[in-house]
Amino acid sequence: MATRVPPYPTLRVAAAAVLAAALLPAASGAWTPKTQLLIAERAAAIAPADLRRQIDKHIAEYRRGNAAPFRNGDAHSHYKNGNGGGSLDARILAETERAVAAIRGHRPFRDVVYQLGLLSHYIADANNPLNTAEKDPLEERYSPDYLGYVEGAQDRFALVFYGEGRDLAEPAALAPLVDRTLARGRRLYPSIAREYRRVGGPPGQPKFDDKSVAFAVGSLALSHAVSDAGAVFRYVWIEAGGADRRRLPLTAPGGESEGH
Repeated sequence: MATRVPPYPTLRVAAAAVLAAALLPAASGAWTPKTQLLIAERAAAIAPADLRRQIDKHIAEYRRGNAAPFRNGDAHSHYKNGNGGGSLDARILAETERAVAAIRGHRPFRDVVYQLGLLSHYIADANNPLNTAEKDPLEERYSPDYLGYVEGAQDRFALVFYGEGRDLAEPAALAPLVDRTLARGRRLYPSIAREYRRVGGPPGQPKFDDKSVAFAVGSLALSHAVSDAGAVFRYVWIEAGGADRRRLPLTAPGGESEGH
């Protein structure tokens, strides 16, 4: 079962915010600023209602937090390869704990919302298959092109929320969620290389149509990124003492359920 995640009207990506983020030094292998903001926006749309209102109120801080990791200078925090390289998994757990602590500590909500924007960035990184493995020696040739392709195609993706395995009822459930996310990325990783070999290498944008494996992998990755971030936001809110009476799968305002 999955739930379609419509755009949240009050969280539209501002052109100025995208431009400002684009001017920041890019983290290795990261989704583009526009893609990161799309994931963050859709995740906010399925956050618990009280938390969603705070994100909407402090949207500038949310976007600022989402862009901050582009300039953190720690490339290792943006990936986690199967051979143990990178620290992305630990970074997600640490930033989640900081978000819970900020709410429990009665920090101003602008600070909490900034932290959630930052957290959404790292969760999105974990859903980028190119951040989960490094087995293909030709990856450097097509990685930037694929990230740009996903940005160009993202408006055509039918993003949905996948509820299965995302009912994070206790802190011990968070690490397994991250592990499953990274494992899924490693399964998808070879598909991207095969697609570039199929079309003779980059650029892929003029060669991949919406029925291609490249399109399917991008759509799946972004849907899972939104799903993970939405589930972690819900966990943060409840763990910090908030309430959310909804059951999985989550829905955004105006969301429609669909089988999947």
